[in-house]
Amino acid sequence: MIWLVIILLALAAYLIFFISQFINIFFRGYAPFISTDRETIRKIISAVQAVPVKEPAIIYELGCGRARFLRMMEKVHPQTRTILIGIENLSALYLINKLRLKLQGSRIELLKRDFLTVDLKSAALIYCYLNNTTMAKLGEKFRRECRAGTRIISRSFPIPQFKPEKIMTIKNKKIYFYVFQE
Repeated sequence: MIWLVIILLALAAYLIFFISQFINIFFRGYAPFISTDRETIRKIISAVQAVPVKEPAIIYELGCGRARFLRMMEKVHPQTRTILIGIENLSALYLINKLRLKLQGSRIELLKRDFLTVDLKSAALIYCYLNNTTMAKLGEKFRRECRAGTRIISRSFPIPQFKPEKIMTIKNKKIYFYVFQE
C-alpha cells in the first residue's frame, strides 16, 4: 500500500512538472528544461580553463536546471574561492536540486529567482542554455550590468547584440563564447 502511495505521488509530481513546463514554454516564453550532456560541458570547461578567471570569482548558471555546469566546475575547482551560483525559476527543479546539492555537501548556491531580475554586476563568468528570445533579453541585461572582462558562454543560441569571441561546435551544436567589452 505504501508503495502505491509513493508511486502515485511520484506520478503527480511528474504531471505537475510537465504541466508547468507546457505553461512556461508556450505562454511565458521560457526555455524548455533540456540538460547539456557531460561530455559537452567537459569540453566547454576545458575551453574556459584556457583563460583563467581571477579569484575570487562569481560564476553564474542561468536557468540552471540540475546545475550540471556548476557541479562540474565545482569538481574541476574544488579548492578555489570561486563562488558558484545557479539561478532556477521552476519550483520543482529548484526544490529537487536544492535538496540534491545539500545532500552532496556542495558549495553551489541555488536561488529560486527569475534570472532577468538577478544583479549580474559581480559576475566573472555566466553560462546559459536557453532560447533565442531569452538570449535577446539577456543581451540587453548584459549590456546594462556586466563589467568589462565578464565572460559569457551560451550553448546553441547566440546573443544577437554581441559578436562572439569564439564559436565551438560540439556534437553539431554551436557554443558561443563572449567577452564583454563595453
